[in-house]
Parts: sequence; structure tokens; C-alpha cells
Amino acid sequence: MTRVSSFGHQQVMLSSLLTNQSRMFDDQKQITTGKKIDSYSGFARETSTLLSAKSIFNQTKGFTSASEFVDRNLRTNDVQLNSITDGVENVRDTVLGAIAQNSTLALMEILGETYGTVVSALNTNIGGVHIFGGARTDVEPVVGKDIADLIAAATPADLFQNDHRRPSAKVGQNTTMEYGMLADEIGLDIFQAFKNIADFDAGPFGPIIGELTPAQRTFLDGELATLDNAVDKLRVLVARNGTRQANIETFISQHADQEAFLEVFISDIEDVDIAEAVTRLNNDQVALEASYKISGELSKLSLLNFI
Repeated sequence: MTRVSSFGHQQVMLSSLLTNQSRMFDDQKQITTGKKIDSYSGFARETSTLLSAKSIFNQTKGFTSASEFVDRNLRTNDVQLNSITDGVENVRDTVLGAIAQNSTLALMEILGETYGTVVSALNTNIGGVHIFGGARTDVEPVVGKDIADLIAAATPADLFQNDHRRPSAKVGQNTTMEYGMLADEIGLDIFQAFKNIADFDAGPFGPIIGELTPAQRTFLDGELATLDNAVDKLRVLVARNGTRQANIETFISQHADQEAFLEVFISDIEDVDIAEAVTRLNNDQVALEASYKISGELSKLSLLNFI
């Protein structure tokens, strides 16, 4: 006589039904979150690798942010340095023209305008930070915004208020880049050359306008070398800043490449293949529906069907 165990069949099908429900839940969660597992414990042996990769990725993002900040400051430096250089070269060319023509009409006007431009550039403020002030944020790096203030100063150094801490930032694992420049290292020689000319103009041999006297011509001829020296130093600063810009662009590119690699590496470990997950979900849904159907059929069975 054949024995029929409806209870045993129901238990087997119920277990299968619950298993299919659990698998569907996991499939849906993977599709929703895009992750294979929602806790590190599920990655077993890959946990340490994943944590290490994420740590390096976050560190690299920090270096990228610092590098981009340095790049913005270096670009600002470049704009201001070139503006200052153009102004000083204009004064130098005006002096050279005066010597060549033995006459000048606009030297002191150009000198005054250029001095104001240089002071404005050295006092550049971005977000409350004076970029040429070193670590000082409480005062402008340069006081005395008129050529008369430069004449009144005992020495040009009296006009500078920056400290001597050049800003720097860590842009790589073992690399700290100095990106800041100081107002006095940029402007001191310029102000000295300008003060020499302004003091002479205000003195007994001035004013320097119209046809030059022998004393004025001799003086300007001597100051031409001082202006040349100031321009040369400015060009060195522009070149140094440009070298740092090239270096920081290289760092930014390297960090971007490393971030892209780490994103793929991390994704391979923890991210789910959505197409594959959708296929599994569809298959598990079919299996669950079959489990429901069979369970329903089993609940209708009775020994009376076999008597």
C-alpha cells in the first residue's frame, strides 16, 4: 500500500517557498542599492582589500582637492605677477625713452599709476585671505597706496606688513608644495627703484619733466640698472610660479588617474552587475510563483483522494 505524507510535502514546499522569497528580497535589494552585500562581513577575505582600497581612494581625493586649491592660488599668482611685471617694464621703458630723447613729460605720472597698480596687486584678497600676506589675515600686506606715502616712508620696507610664513599644502603622499609668495619679496626692489626716482623728483634737482638736466640724465641712467634688476627678479618669480603650475598639473592628472583606477577596483568588489541581478530576479520570481502554486495545490490534497 502506497503511503502519502501531505505534511512532509508541505514542509518541503514551504521551505522552498521561503528560500525563494529570501532570494527575491536579496535580488531586489541589490538592484536598489547597486551593492552585492550591505555589510563588510559579507565580503569575507576581500574585506581588508576593500577597506584598504577605500582608504587610499579617500586619501587620493584629499590630495586632489589640495592640488586643485594650490593650482587656483598659483594661477592667481601668475595673473598678479604678470600685471606687476608689465607695469614695471612700462616704467623702465619710459625711463629708457627719456634718456634716449633727453626729455620726458609723463614719467612721474606713469610712476604714480604703476605704484598704485603694484600695491593693488600685492593686496589681492580672495575669500578674506591676502594671497601675498603670508600667514597674516588681519591686515593688508602693503600700506601706503599713494606715491606720496612711498616718498614719506623712511625705507620701502616700512610699507610691508606681511609675515614670512609661505603657505604650503600636502599634494601627494610624500610631497608638500609651497605655493605662496610674499609681498615684500615681490615688491621691495620695485618700491626701492620707484622711491629713488620719486625722492629725486621731489628733491632739489627735480621735478623730472620736460628737457632733462645733466644731473637728471645721469641719475636716470643709473636708475635704469636698478629697474632692470627689479624686472629680472620679477621674471624669476614668474618662472618659478610657472614651474610649480606645471608640477601641480601633473599631480592633478596623476590623482585623477588613480581615482579612476580605484573606483573600478572598488566597484569590481562591491558593486553588483545590474543586468545579471535583474535576470536572477526574474528567474527567482518564476520559481517563487511556482512554489506558491504547488503549495496551494498541496493544501487541497487529502487521503480521500487516494482511497
